[in-house]
Amino acid sequence: MIAALGETVRARVWEGDGLGEALMKRTLVILAVSALALSACTDEQPPADVSLPEPKAGAVTFYLSLPSSTKDLLAGATQVATPGSGQYRHFLSLADAGAKYGASVEQIEAVDKSITSLGLKFAADPSRLFGRVTGTTAEWQKALGAPLATQAATASSPFTTYTLPQQLPPALQPTGTTVLVPQVQVYDVTVEGSRPPSGNRPTPDASTASGSQPAEPWPLNTGTPLTANCSAGPLQQKQVYTGQQVRSAYGIDDLQGAGTPVVTVLDLGGGWLPSDLQLAGQCFGYAPPSVTQIQGDGVPKAIANADGETSLDLQTAAAAAPGARIRLVQTTPSGMLDAFSRAIGDDGGAPDVLTLSYGGCALDEERALPAYTGVIDGVLAMAALTGASTFVAAGDSGSTTCGAGVRRTTLSYPAVSPFVTAVGGTRLALGAGNARVSETVWNDSPYGVSAAGGGGVSRREARPWYQNDVHAQPTRVVPDVSALADIVPGWPVVMNGSLQPVGGTSGATPLVATATALVSAKERSAGRPPIGLANGWFYQAKSTFYDVTKGNNDIAGVGCCTAAVGYDPASGLGVPNWDKLPAELPKAD
Repeated sequence: MIAALGETVRARVWEGDGLGEALMKRTLVILAVSALALSACTDEQPPADVSLPEPKAGAVTFYLSLPSSTKDLLAGATQVATPGSGQYRHFLSLADAGAKYGASVEQIEAVDKSITSLGLKFAADPSRLFGRVTGTTAEWQKALGAPLATQAATASSPFTTYTLPQQLPPALQPTGTTVLVPQVQVYDVTVEGSRPPSGNRPTPDASTASGSQPAEPWPLNTGTPLTANCSAGPLQQKQVYTGQQVRSAYGIDDLQGAGTPVVTVLDLGGGWLPSDLQLAGQCFGYAPPSVTQIQGDGVPKAIANADGETSLDLQTAAAAAPGARIRLVQTTPSGMLDAFSRAIGDDGGAPDVLTLSYGGCALDEERALPAYTGVIDGVLAMAALTGASTFVAAGDSGSTTCGAGVRRTTLSYPAVSPFVTAVGGTRLALGAGNARVSETVWNDSPYGVSAAGGGGVSRREARPWYQNDVHAQPTRVVPDVSALADIVPGWPVVMNGSLQPVGGTSGATPLVATATALVSAKERSAGRPPIGLANGWFYQAKSTFYDVTKGNNDIAGVGCCTAAVGYDPASGLGVPNWDKLPAELPKAD
C-alpha cells in the first residue's frame, strides 16, 4: 500500500501538479519513514489469526465465543432471506459478513494474546463469532494446572472424550468470551478399526420401545416401472423405492441439467465407503460423484468404517442430482459447530445447500446450552447471509425426541433454529408411471417400529417471521416441509456392499436439500444469485406444496401432532411439488 501510494505521488509530480522535484523528494522520504514505522508496528502487533486450522493428530480443541453484533447479525440474515425486504438474496462473502457482524481485529488479538499466554494456540473462525483453542493434552494440563478428564474410546464409540474442569484460569475466558462446551471428542482410529460397522437408521427389523408386535403387514412399492441394474432382495421384494421413482413422483427430474449444484453433507462421527457409493450408482443408473472430503477438529484422518447415516445422505444426494458436486464435512459427534463452520468456510465458497441428518435428545432444544446454540444460530445466520440453504432432519422420534419417558413433547436442535429448513417425514404410495397416489404423515408404529417424523411446537425458540401467517403459536413450530421417510417401502442404501431398506428424515432431508440445490444452480447459471435460506420462498409459495392432511407423529401418547388442511406440526407445509415450486421463487430485490 505504501509503495503504491509513493508511485502515485511520483506520477502526479511529473505530470505537473506544481509540487516541484524538491517537494517530491521530501514527500517520498516522509512516506518511506512512515512505511518503516508501520512495518515496526506490524512486527509488534501481528494481524489476528482468522482461519480454519487443519486438524492435527494429538490436538484437542475447545471452542470460545467471541464478542459479536448478534442482534444486527440476525436482523441482517433475516433481511436477505425475506422476499420483498429490499435486501432479499443480496448476499455477502463470509469474510465481509464476519468483518461486519463478528469480533473486531482488536478484540480477536486481545483474546489471542490471553490464550497464547497459557501456551495454547488460538484461531478465530472466519465467521468471527467464535474461536478454536487448541493444544496437546500435555499443553492443556500445563495451562489448566490439572489434566483434562478423559473417557476412553470404545469399539461402539471410537471417540475419546475430554472434559474441562469446572474452575478455569481467567486467561482462558477473557472478557466478553465464554467456553461454549465443556466436552469435546477426538477420533481414535485404532479403536475404529476393530468396530463392526453398523448404521443407526430405522430398519424393518428394528426393535420397538414398547416391544409391541406389528398390527399390520408392511406396505410395498406399488409404483411402476421399478427399474434397477441389480437384483438385491429388497428390490425384488419391493421394500424400497428407487431414486428414479421418487424423482418422478415429486417432479425433480425436470430440475436436472441447468448448472451444477453444490451440496455439502455434514457428517458427525459417521463414515462411508466409496465402493458403496459406486455400487449404488451402478444399481440405480447414475455416475457416482467424486466426493470432496473435509476433515474437522478431532478427525485428522477419515473415519474408517461405513455408517448408515452418512451412506444414506451421500447416496440420496447423488441419486437426486446425478452430476452434483458433493462435499462432505466429517467431524466428531460433538462437532456440530465445527461442521457448520467448515461448510460455509470452504475454499471453494459457500455451497448451494448444507444438509444435516443429526440431532436428538443429546441436543434437546429446551436443555441445549444457550451460549452454544446461540453461536450455532449465528453461524447458521452467516450461512444465510452467504447464500447457502441449510436443511436439518426434524428427527425420527415423532413429537418426543427424548422418548416416551418424558410425558410431553420434546424437539431436537438444530431443527428448531430459525435459520434452517426443518424436514419431517411422510409415507408415500405410488402408482402407474410412479405417480404420487397418496401421502400421509410418517408413523411406523402400526408396523411394529417406534419411529415417526419429528414435529411439534418449540418451548423456547420464538416464532420466526416466515411462520407469522401459518400458525398462531408464539414459538417456532417444526417441521417446515416433509418428504418420503417411511421404512418400507423406504430408501435403499448400500452399506458394506449390501443393499438394505432404511427409513427416517435422514432420507427426506438430503432429498429436499438436493432438489433445492438444483434450483439454486439454475439461478446461478442464469446469472442470478443463489437461494439462501429457503423458508421465505417456501412459505410464500405454500399453495404449490402437496398438502398432507392425514396421519400423526405421536408415538408416545402425548397428544401431538396430527395432520390437517394447511400448515400443521406433523407435516409442515407438506411436500414440495417441484413441478410448480421453482416458478414461485421470488426475484432478488
